[in-house]
Amino acid sequence: MTQLDGPSQRFLAMLPPALLTAVPPDSTSLLLALLQAVEGQWLDLAADVDRVLDDAFPDSAADWALPYLAQVLGLPPDAGRAEIGSVTALRRRRGTPSALEDFATVVTGWQARVTEGWQTTLWCQQLGHPVRRTASLSMRRREHLLTGTGLDPARRSVTPGGSHHPAAATATLFPWQVRRFDLTETCPLPDGRLALHPLGLPAPLYLRPDPLVIASDADDERPPGTPLALRPPRAPGDLPLRATWRLIEALAPDQVTYGPVWALGADHPLTGGGEEDPMLLAVTVDGHPVFWPDIRLTSLPSGGGAPVPDADQVLVDLSRGVLSPGSNLMSGTVRAMFYRPSPGQIGALASTAEADERAGAVIVVDPAGRPHPPGQQVVADLDAAVTAAMAVPRTGTGSGPDVEIRLETNDRLPAPSPIAAAPGVTRWRIVAPAGLTPVITNTLTVSAPGLQIELAGCYLEGDLEIGADVAAVTLTGVTMNPVAGRTLSVQSGAWALRLAATRCHLGPIQADLSAFPITLTDCIVDGAGVPPSPWGALPGAPTVVPAISAIGRFPPQVQATACTFAGPVAVDTIEATDCLFLHGLRTIVTSEGCVRYCHLGDADDPQAHPAPFACISGPLPAMVSTGVESVGYYAPTLSAPSGRGADPILTSASDGGEIGAYHHARRGPLALRLAQRLPEMTPLTVHPHLDITPAEE
Repeated sequence: MTQLDGPSQRFLAMLPPALLTAVPPDSTSLLLALLQAVEGQWLDLAADVDRVLDDAFPDSAADWALPYLAQVLGLPPDAGRAEIGSVTALRRRRGTPSALEDFATVVTGWQARVTEGWQTTLWCQQLGHPVRRTASLSMRRREHLLTGTGLDPARRSVTPGGSHHPAAATATLFPWQVRRFDLTETCPLPDGRLALHPLGLPAPLYLRPDPLVIASDADDERPPGTPLALRPPRAPGDLPLRATWRLIEALAPDQVTYGPVWALGADHPLTGGGEEDPMLLAVTVDGHPVFWPDIRLTSLPSGGGAPVPDADQVLVDLSRGVLSPGSNLMSGTVRAMFYRPSPGQIGALASTAEADERAGAVIVVDPAGRPHPPGQQVVADLDAAVTAAMAVPRTGTGSGPDVEIRLETNDRLPAPSPIAAAPGVTRWRIVAPAGLTPVITNTLTVSAPGLQIELAGCYLEGDLEIGADVAAVTLTGVTMNPVAGRTLSVQSGAWALRLAATRCHLGPIQADLSAFPITLTDCIVDGAGVPPSPWGALPGAPTVVPAISAIGRFPPQVQATACTFAGPVAVDTIEATDCLFLHGLRTIVTSEGCVRYCHLGDADDPQAHPAPFACISGPLPAMVSTGVESVGYYAPTLSAPSGRGADPILTSASDGGEIGAYHHARRGPLALRLAQRLPEMTPLTVHPHLDITPAEE
């Protein structure tokens, strides 16, 4: 039943004072109850008016209004919000390489680079010609007009076709987003070095992403009559590329001091950006920045034999994401700002979790002890936060969590002691707001009776153990470390537990049959744990363990949507849609459940699971040469599985669209749509092509 508190003071201020003279100050009379109902209708009407105004602009319009705005502007009905908002600026620049880059970016959401065929086409001398030399023609100097004359610089020549044709323009797309780790505390490694990745995994560094900037005559501040300054095509330093040794040298070879240890000059592009937004990397020790003259680049293999830094230097291995600080820096806390790719909205790096302002009590974990808004309790670690949450009294039930523990730090936080006592309030939320990437080290144990807990936006270095009396556990944007064998386990007897995970990268799940199925959406459950090896050598064959299995007698029920399972999946019953089972699926009850639009592994046994609908078994479909579509299947962004064991986690397709955690956004049809629409932005004499870069990890 709705509680009658009376209308707001804002609404009462608009009424005649005489209307309220007979109303007692603290009374909820019939008049106030009626006025509260009138205020509710007034607020609904005001919101409806605001929605009408919002729907007139692409940046604020509701999703249902976008096709109507697209129709007004002459765009296809499936045009996205960014394309509708940028259509004027794009059409004023139609035909330029930079305009084509912007068009590809607004259609797909990915970074793009356009190359023109005449800049990469080579004209070569035929072998039978008497002039024994090779030559190239400069289109800018109009040398092609001399072909066939006595002044022909190349005489008889050959012109390649396809994307290297002189009249071709090729848009190369990078189907990932590069995100920033903002001064994250480094992870100590056993040999004394420091890993940049919060979980100590190999993490090759990437260049800072280039923000989308589209110039328009309507919104800039140019003086009247001043021509529009067009953005040039993106250079390699403006793209979300991995910082390889060749790229570092290509950007500015005269700014590199070579040797076993490379030093970059002050004018090298990768040293720019300052400490707030570096082009490549920023390092601090106890809050004090380490400037680029003291940062050197080298190789730091784990087997020894690496160079030793000077006392105030930091050696960086760009291919492994490893630091080796000098002796004067070893005693301080080292933090780093760097960039990593995110092929999908998976895990803590891509988390969009936000604080819930409806929370009854807010506890902030901030080891730095910075000032926070009044009413928030600030503590230094998770143990203190859990103690404070246990002491929160029960004062009523609101729409938000009873307690919200906000991890407002990028540091490594030791896991609290097992959460086992009965709490005063049972609805908890532990969240790292978007942009923060804290790490909870050691094993996190949750076994408090009746506790409903949500964990969002953080890394888990250790195992996650859930007790039998916990009511509900919800994971959102959480990353575990399957490479180290970390697991998510549920104690036997958890009959009433509700376990759900969304956009998470989890280790193997061990649980028993209960009243409620485990619900997984856009998740990776990795029982193979193959570490990436980006610098060359292929990893050995992984030791595959079940991705989902019983911890006792009977395995759990599962509801999975757009998930990737590396390792055998053993369940009681399953309902799966758009999922990738790399090592097979087996259920106890085959007469219930369903499997739709999934890939069931090379050794699929049709008798071991419910009857599938439009699924595939055996090898993944092969790619065709265009890189946009394959026969009957969409798989444009990644190649088929190779010797690198991590690739299958990022790979697969079905006739229902891409499947698995990274592909549920249907990137194949998105790329195919761009390929079909590229001629809209190119002149009639130009042949547009689409190229999608393969995943590097």
